[in-house]
Amino acid sequence: MRRFLILPLVVLALALPAAAGGKKDRIPGDQTPTVTPGDRVDPVRRFIESNVTETLYHELAHALIDVLDLAVFGPEEFAADMFAAVLINRMNDEATTARITRDVANAYDRDATSYENAGRRHANWDKHPSNQQRYYNLVCLIYGANPSRRGRLADELGLPEDRAETCEEEYGLTSRAWNGVLDRISRGAPGRSLTMDWILDPDSHLTHFVASEVDRLNRLYVLPVPVVVSVIPCGQVNAFYDPSNREIIICTELSEHLAKLAR
Repeated sequence: MRRFLILPLVVLALALPAAAGGKKDRIPGDQTPTVTPGDRVDPVRRFIESNVTETLYHELAHALIDVLDLAVFGPEEFAADMFAAVLINRMNDEATTARITRDVANAYDRDATSYENAGRRHANWDKHPSNQQRYYNLVCLIYGANPSRRGRLADELGLPEDRAETCEEEYGLTSRAWNGVLDRISRGAPGRSLTMDWILDPDSHLTHFVASEVDRLNRLYVLPVPVVVSVIPCGQVNAFYDPSNREIIICTELSEHLAKLAR
């Protein structure tokens, strides 16, 4: 649900759907398009694309939990963040994964700073983790997925040594659960189970980019029922999954907010 708004300080819980598996993140022979978020030259556009990618993956997790009736042990928002980290790692090469991680972590950090400068405090009762917690959870999971190659990235993003010690194990648990789900829905791919639906401006950069990510996902995964993706104004900086319509909604205000954060 809510991507760049208020989010909860709760003790980190393993929020994972029960699934067997444990295969490598990268699908052997994976033929994804060469155009990825990190290939863009314009740093503002790249920043927007990185964060929209993570947001789309987060909302896709909510959709999968719904349509696959997955068991989630812990807060669903944590599970969705963990899924996004696994899919970022699975869908991209090393350099692109690092770029997306930097951009998303920086967005969390800048949002947290703006929130604090406005004199606001995170509501501890909120079901979402705080921006600071999401920052460290993301960095930890991405580092833990490949610690031998991502030590510099972890240092750059300030991952404390005490947390870094557990990240490989944390990612292993997360990966074992979510990759089992991803392997399950990769059978029969490519497909068209994700479709673009309600769009305000078909020529906008946001619409084109979301559509390209939907195409990438359709090449690799097939959901048991159709899920639609809409890019529309919402009156707030947000993105969410609507289970009543099986619809992922990316609000156009999110792109505008990210452009401001990038500058």
